[in-house]
Amino acid sequence: MPIGLRSVHTLVLALALIFGMLLPANSRAQDAVDGQGAIPSDPLAGRIVFSDKGCIKCHSVWSQGGTLGPDLARSKAGLSVLQLAGVLWNHSPAMIEKMRERRIARPTLNTQEMSNLAAFLYFLDYFDAPGNADKGQAVFAEKGCVKCHTVGGMGGHVGPALDKYKKYASPLFMTRAMWSHGSAMAGKMAAQNVPRPHFEGRDLADIFAFIQRASSDSGGEKIYMEPGSPARGEKVFVEKGCIRCHAVRGKGGHIAPDLGKVELHQAITEIAGRMWNHAPGMWEKMREMNIPVPRFSDTEISDVMAYLYFLQYYDPPGDAVKGQRIFMEKGCVLCHYAPPGAKSLGPDLARSHAISSPVELCSAMWNHAPTMEALFHERGLPWPQFEDNEMRDLVTYLRSAGKTQETTAHTP
Repeated sequence: MPIGLRSVHTLVLALALIFGMLLPANSRAQDAVDGQGAIPSDPLAGRIVFSDKGCIKCHSVWSQGGTLGPDLARSKAGLSVLQLAGVLWNHSPAMIEKMRERRIARPTLNTQEMSNLAAFLYFLDYFDAPGNADKGQAVFAEKGCVKCHTVGGMGGHVGPALDKYKKYASPLFMTRAMWSHGSAMAGKMAAQNVPRPHFEGRDLADIFAFIQRASSDSGGEKIYMEPGSPARGEKVFVEKGCIRCHAVRGKGGHIAPDLGKVELHQAITEIAGRMWNHAPGMWEKMREMNIPVPRFSDTEISDVMAYLYFLQYYDPPGDAVKGQRIFMEKGCVLCHYAPPGAKSLGPDLARSHAISSPVELCSAMWNHAPTMEALFHERGLPWPQFEDNEMRDLVTYLRSAGKTQETTAHTP
């Protein structure tokens, strides 16, 4: 007979007390998460995995693909690797059942395949959904852009006409121009007594849509820009001197905010808007420090924007104490722990290679889910659910427990 979740919680707590699995007091501090993995070089490589492994049979991306599962481009699928591991785990029983009903073979994913797929899914939110041209026209006027720029013959002539952007398929071109010419634009606005606009949310996406519609340019063949390589962007970030003022999770300058702690998991135009809004303060600091304002090529701005977007791809350290409680309450202890001299049903996760990196764990949990689902069903156990950052805390606890085991083993 299936046992209830409350009974499981009572049982695992009893096991914890009996076998002494409580985390030592000196391990309560949050350990740094090492072995995170390299930042992706080509986030779009995962689209091949998405197709070849059959994910597209059930899930679509911008309405292209199956309808059995949600459209991943519309469901805010941009999760960190450990959040993705939790979501895949949570939905595994339902996916296993649906695949069984439709005779779809469940694919296995090696570490590289999971790495590519996770980066691809995370990257989906980076691409703006088409903006609203009507809203863009209103914002273009309200923010004062129309006082300096013309579109379709309407507007001021202080700055260049923006009709040429009709032929560009990506707002990244506009983003580079706004950064490169931003300082000169600020001077012109001050001379014309035009307040500097502040962009929020989808303002720039809507303005770009308005330009595309209203431009008098004949357009011609569309000009595309690669979406960018986060790995290359990291190098550009250093080479252009951004690292002198901005740290990334403690590494770098401390004049400006640590970008590893700033939420930049946003679409291209939203990141561009934030750069525009903060540009005057950055320029002032650069002048004080005698640092030239960096210039970016189209490729470089594309790479840097992708890098900024991927800064939250890997999770920061979790809370080991919370992770210990999760290990107990979710029932992990029932299969992944045994007292000295006994053998557990599953591997000792504190010593498992699966926790060496988020991608390793994500791959292992996906590949072993069918076996675990059968075991849970056989024993009448409820399938545990991981919410928010619980997986991050769990991994931090397991790594801490593993270090404690190693220390104990080497103590005379």
